[in-house]
Amino acid sequence: MNQNALGNDAVVCAPMPRSSPSPTMLRLCGTALYVGAIGYGGPAILAQMKRTFVDEKGWLSEREFMDTLSLAQILPGAWGVSLLGYTGHKLRPPWGGILAPACYVLPAAILMFGCSWAYFRYQGMKPVQSLFTGLGALVVALLVNATLQLGKAVFRQRTVSEYRGALIAAMTFFGFYVGRINVLVLTVGAGVLGLLFYHSTIEPGHPDGPVGRIVPETGKSNAVRKPYLPMLVAGATGLSMIWFPALLRIFTTFFGIGCFAFGGGFAAIPLIQSRIVDQLHWLSLTQFRDGIALGQITPGPVFITATFIGYRILGFLGALVATVSIFMPSVVAMIALSEVHKTIKHLKPVRAIIRGFLVGFIGLLAAVTLQFAVKSLIGWQTWLIFCGSLALLLYFKKDVLWAIAGTAMITPLIFG
Repeated sequence: MNQNALGNDAVVCAPMPRSSPSPTMLRLCGTALYVGAIGYGGPAILAQMKRTFVDEKGWLSEREFMDTLSLAQILPGAWGVSLLGYTGHKLRPPWGGILAPACYVLPAAILMFGCSWAYFRYQGMKPVQSLFTGLGALVVALLVNATLQLGKAVFRQRTVSEYRGALIAAMTFFGFYVGRINVLVLTVGAGVLGLLFYHSTIEPGHPDGPVGRIVPETGKSNAVRKPYLPMLVAGATGLSMIWFPALLRIFTTFFGIGCFAFGGGFAAIPLIQSRIVDQLHWLSLTQFRDGIALGQITPGPVFITATFIGYRILGFLGALVATVSIFMPSVVAMIALSEVHKTIKHLKPVRAIIRGFLVGFIGLLAAVTLQFAVKSLIGWQTWLIFCGSLALLLYFKKDVLWAIAGTAMITPLIFG
């Protein structure tokens, strides 16, 4: 994955804006809330973040933004959440690193909570069943599109190195779909093979030198080094969950998923399905598919499906804990590693292992796509929605909202 994840409009560098003073906490959180509320379109939201924080606000330099994005791409979790974690921590340490990503996720979490309540309350009604049958076909189209886009980003040209990557992808595909091997075992195996296959051939990174800081050095540096209050809150939260074993299990489950969710967004779906559907049986495959569909209707990252799952398990508290815990690893990792990123991002073993992870996720995503296709494409109506949605995404290059709107309009007509 590279800087092109920002979209075509982000490739051309804009003039460097003047350094802006550090915003107030209220302004920072309000901006994060706004970005989260309009955050449709997957990677396209990264371009919106660049426009907001670099071009309009001037809170980050363009180089600092791209450097942070490159770190987010080798860390687990949602890239947008990681970027907001770094930005908030830099501008208003230490609480900015917690509140900025929380505000970014909040609009999607609220909408997903409402959708989850409505889904589990009315899922037995025929119009609702028809709608989600149509949305299930849309999800298959979204997964096919995501697999192809991720594949284009990873497999750039026909070389021996790329054929080795295809071998890793095939291994994870058949291991997951045919062998039913644990997805974590497949992920670790892909990383090991990546190290073996790519270490001698991968291009070394090129240091860019130190990244300039926009915010002047102040007495806040102590807050960066000694975030006692956030640590105290985290400790108290952890101790409180010991008294509620169900919440603790939700926390550990989604925190573990967040720790291994490399590749962002759709690449994490196989990991979530393996743990939630196949091992714990907290959802059926159909319910999980519907949760992904709701995640596309709402703004924010694909990981917001955790809210849906948490609500299914333990209502509001389950939704809250699942949402917080799946995003926590990416924020913690970004804040902890941002200062050493200039060193680790150029290490060939790190780059080789991450590349192994990414090509492995392509195979896993293809396997999940096939599973969903077998389950969802069951009649001419679903095939019509699938083909139409895929054409909108691939051929006409339309935003996913067009496919959602089209599915919602056509479903009552063809299933009536």
